[in-house]
Amino acid sequence: MQKKQYLSVLAAAGVLALGGCAANETRDSGGEAQAAPAVSDPAVTIVMPERFAYSDDAVVTQAIRNECELEERFPEFVQEFGARHDIRFEERGDASPADGGQVLMVEITQARNDGNAWSGHRAFSEAEGTLYEDGEAVADFTSRRISGGGAFGGFKGTCSVMGRTIRAMGSDIAAWSRVPEDGAHLGN
Repeated sequence: MQKKQYLSVLAAAGVLALGGCAANETRDSGGEAQAAPAVSDPAVTIVMPERFAYSDDAVVTQAIRNECELEERFPEFVQEFGARHDIRFEERGDASPADGGQVLMVEITQARNDGNAWSGHRAFSEAEGTLYEDGEAVADFTSRRISGGGAFGGFKGTCSVMGRTIRAMGSDIAAWSRVPEDGAHLGN
């Protein structure tokens, strides 16, 4: 009887471990990326770059720069959450503050993970951005988020946990863009 219980507990632990490892993705699996939901008649349209670059003095490890694709993923999250706030974020490779209309410029200033699977993740991301209207700065913000990886965080890779911070920041920035407040501190 005790042997059956032991095997049941061992099997359950194995299933949980494999389930946690399934979320340990650092790169696109080759499938089509999900497009941001279309906003049929947006209240606001904001242009932004296709990539949110790292600032010149960004504190980001080379491994995160090489493997996590934060620069590309970040604008996608802003677009995704913008649709929920009736904002269409339009990606343009050549977006500039001097463009007409509203333009959102964002730079990643920090992205680091001080932990690991054994000690627990302590991922931290920070970005700064400015919303321009017809070339004039309207409002700026600083956004930062911290994550331990959530449930089964120890089974997740650094990029997966960093993705959680960038996704949350995308939500914060989209909400801020609806009613921008100058000097806002978003997130943690």
